[in-house]
Amino acid sequence: MHLYQHRLQYVLSALVLLLALLACSLLPTPSPEAATPTEPQAGAPEMATATPTPTPTPGLPPAATTPAPPPSRCEGLAGQLEVQVLVGPAEVVGLEPVAVGSVPFAASGAAPPYGVQGQGPISYEDTLQQEWGSYTVTMDLDVSVQGECSGEAGGEQLDLVLEMTGEQLVVVDAEGFHGEYPWAGTQTRELAFPLEEGATAQGEGWAVVLHLGGR
Repeated sequence: MHLYQHRLQYVLSALVLLLALLACSLLPTPSPEAATPTEPQAGAPEMATATPTPTPTPGLPPAATTPAPPPSRCEGLAGQLEVQVLVGPAEVVGLEPVAVGSVPFAASGAAPPYGVQGQGPISYEDTLQQEWGSYTVTMDLDVSVQGECSGEAGGEQLDLVLEMTGEQLVVVDAEGFHGEYPWAGTQTRELAFPLEEGATAQGEGWAVVLHLGGR
């Protein structure tokens, strides 16, 4: 009986050892290969992946180009004023009634308003011959002009003061009669011209016509 129990214990111990070995063989063995990332499960939030973005090198913006304003026609302006003056004592007897002269002018300066100056003479002489005698009219004037040329390009204007200084003489010879009738004085006229060829300013007994010359 004692020998039977011994054998039973031996068989039970061997059975326990066998079960233990079997249990160890059923445990999962880790793979020696590198772990592979698993696919994200459906509904799980995706992790943002940072992608390097090239940063543009800052630079200066292109300089804005402002178109240069058109040059003023006043700059370097030159021309003439045709001055027409009514000669009253000549007109009353039918002589040529108008004395005509030319006054050259020029603008100076490097910026508006440009100064304008000019000067010129006007001379007149005419005689009426009749059976009773003669009627002679002479006139000599010194004409000067000064002022300025200004205004935006395309709308320039001349603002001038015209001054006429001189003398006039009427001589009458008739059947032994001799008479002389002198006059002397100064007259001024304020003129304004658009900068256009042929522009005219006029008043009672006078007219001035603008003629533009070269620049």
